[in-house]
Amino acid sequence: MDVEQTEFWRICDDKGVCHCDWRLTATGCEEESALKIMYIINAVASAFLTVAVIIILFRRSYFQNQTLLDRRSIIPRPKPIETMAIFGIIFHILRMIHAIILVADGVPNVAFRSFFFEFGWPFIFCAVSCYLFGIAHTLASSSKIIYENWVRSPYIIDGAFFAIISLPFISNVVCAIAAGIYALRADITLAAAFTRATYYLWVFHIAILSVLILYAGLRLIRLLRRHFLSKPGTTPEDLEKFHLGALKVKIIIMTAFCCLMVFMVIVILYASFRTEITTYMPYNFALAVVTTFTGVIGTCGIIFAVILDPRIASLSGLTGSSSGSAEATAMSNSRLSKWVNNRSGVTTGATSGVTSGVTSGITTIGSVAPGITSSELAKFRMHPPLEKISIEMDPVPRTSSQLQRVEYSEPESHTQSRVEEDQYQYNAMTSTIRAKPRNAFYADGYSYHA
Repeated sequence: MDVEQTEFWRICDDKGVCHCDWRLTATGCEEESALKIMYIINAVASAFLTVAVIIILFRRSYFQNQTLLDRRSIIPRPKPIETMAIFGIIFHILRMIHAIILVADGVPNVAFRSFFFEFGWPFIFCAVSCYLFGIAHTLASSSKIIYENWVRSPYIIDGAFFAIISLPFISNVVCAIAAGIYALRADITLAAAFTRATYYLWVFHIAILSVLILYAGLRLIRLLRRHFLSKPGTTPEDLEKFHLGALKVKIIIMTAFCCLMVFMVIVILYASFRTEITTYMPYNFALAVVTTFTGVIGTCGIIFAVILDPRIASLSGLTGSSSGSAEATAMSNSRLSKWVNNRSGVTTGATSGVTSGVTSGITTIGSVAPGITSSELAKFRMHPPLEKISIEMDPVPRTSSQLQRVEYSEPESHTQSRVEEDQYQYNAMTSTIRAKPRNAFYADGYSYHA
């Protein structure tokens, strides 16, 4: 399609139909009515989200005594939620003002409009960056072990944080101003070149932040889980709190990552095919809608994660009590194995034999004996009577056939019923754990007696 472009912010095709560059104007083109409706909705949504984030920030600051910066070190460092809220408020205020300017067709200077459109996006970029690096510094003060396993120097965090939040303000905003100035001079070629440079720079910045936030967020959750579950005295209530906190981090991380990916696809398309997209109304308007409301949807997702509490999580089915019970059972079995390893003090083969015997005994008791309640079984798991077990080593080599012997013998009669067989196994297991076993078991060529 042949186009006639005497104005950078408005492109007309060979039929005389003009199309708006929705970043710079919303009047005098085929998309005028649709763009104005879009910007009115965006202004209202931005105003609503600004008020909502201010209320959340006030509640956290006034009622929960949260501060914007962590001043426990020489260099004040941002806190995750509070700094993200501040930059989110600034972003939505700027987006609301930009929408009002385009709907009212005020401030006709295209250089200012180009600058003002690009000036808001680095703030939402800073909001995501502050959340990521705020978590890193929170870890530094809360758990030295986790922090050292993640990153060994806080100065690396400070340097990366400063570079990530400052570069978009320097490179992207400067290119946007240059594109607007050349557009005013009717130098379409240079204006288009600086516009492409602006969005290719955004691709670079977004790719770095998205990879970093996904990697660091998932690694943070794994480290927190490993550190939390190894902490003694953890209760199912603590596990529920941990799962809720991990869920909040996952929602924020995945929301930010998805929004960054969507925005990166948009800027790649716009930088590569700006003229073709602008002159085709469905593509032009669809790109405008997705770009305009990506920040709104992302902010709604993050607000939901921040206000999420156990009651809302349970009603929505995001968390459940079953996960906490399963985690508590896994923790008790893991601590039981560690206790046996510390008590035995013998060879690795003997230790593994004792651990497997105890674990299989517990499993058999729970599955075979119907008279034992779940509470008694849980109590037995947490406090097994292992202090009655003593291990002696009889250094008598055993043959390979003897190694196949087990702690109890199967009934010789094949006609015995399944119930009697299960009862026999249960008696054997309970005698192994609760009293002195009558038989020996063999491992690594030695005979061990409890």
